[in-house]
Amino acid sequence: MNMKKYIFTALLASAFLAVGCSLDETPESKFSEEEAFKSSTLIYVNTVANVYSAIGGGLYGGTDCVHTLQEFTSDATMLPGRQGDWVDGGKWQNLFLHNFESSVDTYASVWNHLYQIIGLCNSSLDKLEQFVNENPDCQKYIYELRALRAVYYYYAMDLFAQVPIVTSSQVSTSEVAQSNRSEVFKFVISELTECLPFLSEGKSQNEGEYFGRMTKAVAYMCLAKCALNAPVYNIDNTSATSYQAFVGTDLSGENIASEELGARVSEMGKNISISVDGTSRNAWETVIYCVEQLESLGYRLQGNYADNFVVANQSSVENIFVRPNDDKTYKIWDANLMRSLHYNHAGAIGYSGWNGACATLKAMDVYGYGTENEDPRLRINYWVDKDYIAEQTGAPVNDGATDQDLEYEPLKTVVDFPAGADAHDVKCAGARFKKYEYDKSSTIQGDNNNDLVIWRYGDAVLMKAEAQYRLGNTAAALDGVNQIRARVNADPRTSLVLNDILDERMLELAWEGTRRQDQVRFCTFTQPTADRYVGVWHNASAGDYNNDTQGYTNVYPIPYSVLNLNKNLSQNPGYAN
Repeated sequence: MNMKKYIFTALLASAFLAVGCSLDETPESKFSEEEAFKSSTLIYVNTVANVYSAIGGGLYGGTDCVHTLQEFTSDATMLPGRQGDWVDGGKWQNLFLHNFESSVDTYASVWNHLYQIIGLCNSSLDKLEQFVNENPDCQKYIYELRALRAVYYYYAMDLFAQVPIVTSSQVSTSEVAQSNRSEVFKFVISELTECLPFLSEGKSQNEGEYFGRMTKAVAYMCLAKCALNAPVYNIDNTSATSYQAFVGTDLSGENIASEELGARVSEMGKNISISVDGTSRNAWETVIYCVEQLESLGYRLQGNYADNFVVANQSSVENIFVRPNDDKTYKIWDANLMRSLHYNHAGAIGYSGWNGACATLKAMDVYGYGTENEDPRLRINYWVDKDYIAEQTGAPVNDGATDQDLEYEPLKTVVDFPAGADAHDVKCAGARFKKYEYDKSSTIQGDNNNDLVIWRYGDAVLMKAEAQYRLGNTAAALDGVNQIRARVNADPRTSLVLNDILDERMLELAWEGTRRQDQVRFCTFTQPTADRYVGVWHNASAGDYNNDTQGYTNVYPIPYSVLNLNKNLSQNPGYAN
């Protein structure tokens, strides 16, 4: 049986039955509830499947999604103003320049998605609790949904810090109260550790019963992520300077991670206790333990780095948590490839392109573009120069503005192109998103058959290496980093400092939605870069670069629409109410 088709059928049935199901105590609705829960399959369809079907592009792939807030505010990715294209009222430039009180639609979209899934989990959990005595199969679905809800609280905590914890669909808006970030952190840890023993050891990344679902491995990876960022997550937002310890001191524009500041963060992690599988460890020890559990579950590095992102990537031994995708069953739109490619480049390969997003100068510097030390992952992760012409079409295409051939210019990217800028530069500046194999078989633009990778073991290896470094075991950390480098035939590092680990994460995890989180933890998120600095040219619709010396921009503002809806909630410090 085609498992994707099976799941799709289940999702359709879920949507149909959900319309007819109500908790009202009428004979008709009572019958509907009983029919909907008369077998394990129907229970799954009417409680679990309908939650997964709602995830869509909310984590990765949507125009405004979690991935947008993790990448487009970092030092790795930007969406320049190209003289009339992509100005969008200054939205993208404001994100990149850290003017977070603008672009309010983006924050609201992400918040609404997170709480939509949390709300669906709560609704399904409330239903399952009614039937658990009659049907014991309900219990395993309760654990699965609680774990999935914890993952979404992890994202809410990471992005917005002070968020409400709601665990029932019966709670009214007036009863919803805000929780401190450390309280949300403890809730996520508690939920995941309580559910872990009851989660499947199946592979979420492989087609089958647990394709795209919560498993033990996904829970361990989320726990490792929580532990890695525990020093950040255990600070409560009481003032605009709450995150002062994470404000970087490098004002040169090179955006280098400080060993001194890093050592302080390392000490913070050593003093945070986290209990997983019945044993308490400090934050860094917890990271190592959770990654070792992933190893015991059979996860390892895929032999070929690029194979994690090919069209048929369901056989990956490295991908841990994916969003299942194809153009026939799930049809989940992914904006990233289209948003980046030049339209003539895309047209030459039978695709659609919007000529927007690109890598920063900082990213190209880390990759060694244009030097003899260019990292092997550069041309796997990005389109640069004219390398696409020989590979895809065999012939050059026009740049759309002059009589010149289209040639990407990775070192010409800027926040905004002023009037009179070279037309070729405007159209071609910036290395473009490439990581996922172009899907020639897709019948719908933007609906590709590559499953989108949320978390993978390569990330876990670097997380473990970082934890070892922060515990003082530099030799083990160096070995972990070099495992990653050996896979792509990059020269091994012979020594290691904290900034090397941050750079390696950029090289390995480009476009995978980790960069902002990494920068906050390494105390570089608030530092100026070669791309953004005081006085950088920007469109009149955007604000000046926000040179935050307090640290409050390490979390995003709570959307004003949410604050207006619930007066029990207060804005994160540093932002206007």
